[in-house]
Amino acid sequence: MLNMLDTRLGSTVEILVSAPVMLCKQRDAAVAGATLLILIGCSSSTAPTVPTETPPSPTARSPLEVTSITPPAAVPIASPRATVWLFISTDCPICNNYQPELERLRARYTPLGVDFIGVYAEVPVSAGEVADHIRQFAIAYPTVVDEDHAIRKRFGVRFVPEVVVTAGGRDATIDPRAFLYRGRIDDQYPERGSRRPSATTHDLNDALRDITQGKAPAARVTTPVGCVLEP
Repeated sequence: MLNMLDTRLGSTVEILVSAPVMLCKQRDAAVAGATLLILIGCSSSTAPTVPTETPPSPTARSPLEVTSITPPAAVPIASPRATVWLFISTDCPICNNYQPELERLRARYTPLGVDFIGVYAEVPVSAGEVADHIRQFAIAYPTVVDEDHAIRKRFGVRFVPEVVVTAGGRDATIDPRAFLYRGRIDDQYPERGSRRPSATTHDLNDALRDITQGKAPAARVTTPVGCVLEP
């Protein structure tokens, strides 16, 4: 036993050592009879817990990243050579302003072996709203409603209008990473809230021209500008 006098605290401390427990009894002048029990160096049969690192969750690759690792699919010789997936909605002004141009492209390239399909990506939308929209804008390409977001999720679409062009027909086996072209229709809208009198670059038209000539589009990815889809 070791007796120690702490003059700074005005108290006497007796330390009793008994491995692996040290019992400290401190008698303070102000608080008589208070007992402090300190456990020091207690051994345990349980190994210390080592925090494990949680592996980072996989991050979806952007279309620009995909182009660096997945080449575009080969363009079929026979029709249908490609399918244009047009992601649209009934109430996005930018999307609706493009409907005449989309109809011109459909009329030009359908005879050359290109299929068009409109995907109503902003849901819920009623059958009546879709019918009214088709009638109002004289939409001649077939359409589907993406009720469960399965189509837009498959292609990673986040805007309307946004275009994805795949090789072959709509019922062909499609690798979403091997798209032929995706992005905007043209550059008439450089950004949201800004509109040129007319487009200076016709991205979708140029891509379809290359595809119908049996070539991969010179520009494979562009940035769409439009209304953001809810997750």
